[in-house]
Order: sequence, then structure tokens, then C-alpha cells
Amino acid sequence: MIYCMSDIHGELDRWNEMLELIQFSDTDTLYFLGDAIDRKSHGIEVLQDIMRRPNVHMILGNHEQMMLDSFWSNNTYDARRLWKNNGGGSTYKTMVYRIPIEERLRILRFIQELPDHLEIEVNGRIFYLVHGYIGENRHERIWGRPEPPPKEAPIPGKTVIVGHTPTYYMNQYSAGFDEAAALKIFYAPGFIDLDCGCGNQANQRRLACLRLDDMMEFYI
Repeated sequence: MIYCMSDIHGELDRWNEMLELIQFSDTDTLYFLGDAIDRKSHGIEVLQDIMRRPNVHMILGNHEQMMLDSFWSNNTYDARRLWKNNGGGSTYKTMVYRIPIEERLRILRFIQELPDHLEIEVNGRIFYLVHGYIGENRHERIWGRPEPPPKEAPIPGKTVIVGHTPTYYMNQYSAGFDEAAALKIFYAPGFIDLDCGCGNQANQRRLACLRLDDMMEFYI
């Protein structure tokens, strides 16, 4: 089976519970759309688990890019301040004080090599996987947001699946929206948003997983 998830933000317990719920095995494939790290305290552990699994394919998220910009040899001006202001403090402390330098370099190399989007085909349906939104460059693809939600398919003949933007904001455009309800996957023509708020403080947050073979939804 082929699964898709996004935006765990350090909630290791939900990651492990989701893998157990879907009975993820060596014969399955999981596409993770970025933002394993930051906000909650176990992001590096989630990232290391992803790195250990050959059947988990990760796409670059903006939080991984902020970490890369803060540590790598081509780090950008004021990158660490931006990262910490976006919930990177716990990840920074883990990388600096708990992770041996060899492992830190291995993690950074892994992130540097991540694609910023992928196209896959499942049962004849083409999916365009990206963290933020479709765009003309890497920055737009990891930071962009579909606001408001698309009324027509963003890419004709393909289904775009994103994370990054919590579905709370997408579902506000839906009839009968209940702001107190647990977050759920958002659908629009040719478009799906999976970010159900992990790492945020809201009680409505959940980790969502979508099985692309039959579009079955799973929540933790």
C-alpha cells in the first residue's frame, strides 16, 4: 500500500501510533511531505526514524530548510533567528547538545539531498506531492500557501497534495465548518491538504495519513 503524511513537528508518539495503526510494513511505501522537526521536542528522533526506513520517501519542508540554513556551510544571514522564531529552539538544542557531530552531519546531508516535490502514479492517478504549494522555484514550493483554496485543479490532470498550511484554515471555506471539531483532511478540485495541526497547541490537532490506493483516511 502507498501512504502519504505530512507535518509531524516532533510528535514522535503520534508518528509511532500512526505506523502501528496502518500496520506499516516493508512492503508498503510512505511519502512524507516535510516538517518532521520543530515545535515539539522529538523531531530529530522522527527524522532519524525516517532516515532508517528505505521505504519512506521524504520531501523537503520549510522547517528542515530553516535548520539547513542555520547549520550548513552556506548558512544564510539571520537564519537561526528565523528558525527559532518558528519553533526551532528544541531542535537546535538537540542538534547542538545531544547529537554527535558525525550524526549531525549525516542528518544535514540527508536534508540537503531531499527533493522539494515529487510526482507519483497510483492506480493510474497522478499525484504531485509538495510541502507548501506549486511554484516556480524551491522557495515557493516549500513556503507557499494555497490561500484561498483552489476552485479548479491547480495542475490539470494531476492531484496536488500538500502539508504546511493547517487544514483549519482551509476548512473555514467549507459549508458547516465547526471550529471546535477535530481537524480533518481538506479536499478541493485536484487538491488535498494533509496538515491537521501536529505541533500546534490546539486540542483539535491530529496526525492525518492518506492511503493513496483507495483514498482511505487515518487519524491519530
